[in-house]
Amino acid sequence: MSQRISGSVAGSTPLTHEAVPGSTPSEAVAGIAEELARQQPGWSLAGWAERQAALARFHGKLARDADAWADLIRDEIGKPRIEAETEVVSTLDAVRWTVRRAGKLLRDQRSSPEWQRWMLMKSACVHQRPYGLVGMIGTWNYPLLLNAAPIIQALAAGNTVLWKPSEFATECGRRLHELLTESGLAPTVASTVYGGPEVGRALIAAPLRKAVFTGGISAGRKVLADLASRGVPAVAELSGFDAAIVTPGTSIKSAVPALAWAAFVGAGQTCVAIKRIYVVGDPAPWAAALGQYANTLTVGRPESGQFDLGPLISTEARRRFLAQVQQAIEAGAQLQSSITTAGQPADDGSSCRPVVLLADGPEPETHLEGSFGPVVVVRGVPDLASAVAAVNASEFGLSASLWGPDSTALSRLAPSLDVGMVTINDAVTAAGHMTAPFGGLKASGFGRTRGAAGLAEFVQPQAVHVRGPGGLRPQLYPYAATSGRLTRLLNFYRAMYHRPGR
Repeated sequence: MSQRISGSVAGSTPLTHEAVPGSTPSEAVAGIAEELARQQPGWSLAGWAERQAALARFHGKLARDADAWADLIRDEIGKPRIEAETEVVSTLDAVRWTVRRAGKLLRDQRSSPEWQRWMLMKSACVHQRPYGLVGMIGTWNYPLLLNAAPIIQALAAGNTVLWKPSEFATECGRRLHELLTESGLAPTVASTVYGGPEVGRALIAAPLRKAVFTGGISAGRKVLADLASRGVPAVAELSGFDAAIVTPGTSIKSAVPALAWAAFVGAGQTCVAIKRIYVVGDPAPWAAALGQYANTLTVGRPESGQFDLGPLISTEARRRFLAQVQQAIEAGAQLQSSITTAGQPADDGSSCRPVVLLADGPEPETHLEGSFGPVVVVRGVPDLASAVAAVNASEFGLSASLWGPDSTALSRLAPSLDVGMVTINDAVTAAGHMTAPFGGLKASGFGRTRGAAGLAEFVQPQAVHVRGPGGLRPQLYPYAATSGRLTRLLNFYRAMYHRPGR
């Protein structure tokens, strides 16, 4: 008999997101983009010192408003306040890194010819040129961190930015725009447009030089196809279906709380949340322990005070999520966690209790790909090679984690995983590392944000080669007069640097 998960509470009120008030007319987006494109050369030529000063003002004002930002994220997205506070601090870290480090990374660099001096090759000067106008489609699940961090790096590199916040995080978007304006960055070099998909399509159709998209794979691929048809490059983070491998000797007592948090943080609406756990050996004790732990977690809303999991972003998101979980159960997965615990509701219109599933094969997992809610499926595998194969079998490749007593051995295993990020005896927290690159492989997208790699996404290297007006040049014509000398020079050069076997 298959289990069913459903239920609602009479009189409960979901987190509501009405139609975006004050939406930007879609026909106005192109004009805003053209004005930003005109402003971009001046912003770039202003130099790093002026750009740094503006970004430092932004950092200071964000630090000033940190508590208010945490309240806003909690209230609009429905997160526990501690998660909102963590997002604000991570954003401050990202901005501070850019203010302190970007100038050095954006400097001109000398590229030495090394041994090619024998061929009269000169040094090159490599400039880091901004793309021009960068367009961004924002996301709602981390409405400050995942939007502000790339905006600030794009501006630091000398680009102008046109961005649209998610229609589910409009108030966070408006406050971010106000903060940019107070810092002297908007609307002359950073402008915000508001609305739903039609405004997003108008933004993508605008005269962009590069785009940044964070969101689901279906919408993301449509955006990328449109951009590619016009030759516009992009950074795309299209979510994940992240896995954890639990090796023999791992402590259940130590690992279960960390695995549960990594699965359910943000009510599972986190791109690097663990959705699959592969246990080398018997998975039943792990599934049972995770189910018991999940039953202790509280589900609430911003007005509830302390709680562990907030609501999903909408009632439609909840409907889709529960339908996927039900399909996994009908495919053979066994429910390990309770729908209700100590009188707590299974949902309040848009909330769900955390779901732990035990599977004896891969089929239930296929129904959970793309799920964005608090669920994790546990499956046993016979050996480590099978666990690696199971991780790599997914089309997604954002991140993965390895758990066990031998961190050194697990680190050696990391390169065999087809993912952009690997953590050892940890998960999710590395997403707050503002120096390391953040991004995935395969269907999870391409390009990187954060740190030096993220900054590099917003510049194009331009090599400048300079030779004086006189002196010896490696000119080849006329061959009749020069070919003998050039042949002897090339033979000498090859003998020095390109002998077979060297």
